[in-house]
Amino acid sequence: MRKPFFSRFDLLLVHLIITALLTGVIWILQVLYFPSMKGWQKESFVEFESLGLLHTGFVLMPLMFAEGITGSLLLLFRPASLPAWLPWVGVGFIAGIWLSSLLIQFPTQTMLGLGWDADNHAHLVQGNWFRTSMWTFRLILIAGGLRFVVLHNKEETHV
Repeated sequence: MRKPFFSRFDLLLVHLIITALLTGVIWILQVLYFPSMKGWQKESFVEFESLGLLHTGFVLMPLMFAEGITGSLLLLFRPASLPAWLPWVGVGFIAGIWLSSLLIQFPTQTMLGLGWDADNHAHLVQGNWFRTSMWTFRLILIAGGLRFVVLHNKEETHV
């Protein structure tokens, strides 16, 4: 019997890679990019923030979309040895991240795009710790799930 091109294990691995990329990006934003805003020249802050929002959007949006798709697919096509609850918890975290992004981060960054405001900046940094924590936890969860699948080495069914 011929093996399919893409297995359930492959789906989990791709999902892990996407989440790892997003986790890396969010940590860079949280500990480098957002704190550095305090030192930007106020005269050019609006231009820098607008460009920063645009450029980070080009990186984050496709990855977030791919994470949502692969996370949802894992609900239907999880590796046999992956605990059934794990993809559901993962998708719940994705929903929390998306809600935080849409309701807190994006509106706050949009307001900062109109001009520097220390309170908005503090709100942005504090609110982003939620997403940073969620993505970090997701990465640990998925890596643990992948380890569980590898160690249990059950026969894979394919997508």
